[in-house]
Amino acid sequence: MNREAVPDFPELVDLGLEHKPLLDDLFRELQPKTSELTFTNLYIWRHVYGLKLTRMGAAAGTAAVVCLISWRADPEDSFLLPPLGEGAGVEHVRQVFDFLAGEGHAARMARVDEDGLARLCIARDDFDVQSDRDNFDYVYRVRDLIDLPEDRYRDKVVHFNSFARKYKYEYRPLTPDLVEGCLFVQDLWCDDKHCDLHSSLRAERQAVREVLENHEALGVAAGPQGRLTGGVIVVNDRVQAFSLGEPLNANTVVIHIEKASPELHGAFAVMNREFLANAWQGYEFVNREQDVGDAGLRRAKESYLPATMIEKFIVRP
Repeated sequence: MNREAVPDFPELVDLGLEHKPLLDDLFRELQPKTSELTFTNLYIWRHVYGLKLTRMGAAAGTAAVVCLISWRADPEDSFLLPPLGEGAGVEHVRQVFDFLAGEGHAARMARVDEDGLARLCIARDDFDVQSDRDNFDYVYRVRDLIDLPEDRYRDKVVHFNSFARKYKYEYRPLTPDLVEGCLFVQDLWCDDKHCDLHSSLRAERQAVREVLENHEALGVAAGPQGRLTGGVIVVNDRVQAFSLGEPLNANTVVIHIEKASPELHGAFAVMNREFLANAWQGYEFVNREQDVGDAGLRRAKESYLPATMIEKFIVRP
């Protein structure tokens, strides 16, 4: 699929699987650092964010620019993601802001990092640029999370060793025959967390089902040669944890989903380590996405001692 298959601005089209080749190419060119900028992430959250695409003209001699817009039911929640393509710049941002405002939606760009601000020539003198702490990405050294040095990760080592002593487990690459087992684990997790009572957990449950039910179309592979790769932990021939991730850039993998049965204490720690050890040893860093302002999730992500955080901003006129 090429850029010409996306309608010209201001016409919008819903994000679909048919846009994967185009967006994969754009992200490969961009080599992003923020976790949102993979096709998998956009696709599995497309309903929650109401994601739409449009194509805009670019400067002479450069390719057209593709814009992704979160067109929300509540117009105050709408936003533009950083425009993609060699010719993307501040004028494209201004055009979309004017369009959003004219349609009664919030005129803002979100999930943009320092590299994105520089690439798009967003000057703080010309725009209101605010840090968005709830959406900072947590980035860790892959080697740290595989080796778990005991002087830094004592609690994690205890959990891992306790699980390994108690259960005879096996790591397996995610294959189609294991999807039903993963869905069962997701349902167990949701029952434990009362997903039906929380809109954010209901949205996450939908995203998990999207990635599992479309795993072949999204390119799940048994190793880092595939765009999207999954792994599972099996105990007594039953899936007890699963995780899915993909390359984000040349030296970073991003983990989109990680779930474990609440019935087996320590399963998360084992899944975390084994997935990296078996699928991603060739990468230096792992981006484990954001905490979305959830205090418990923030404590959990901080407990793994991130090597750095990817700061993101909200940009308004």
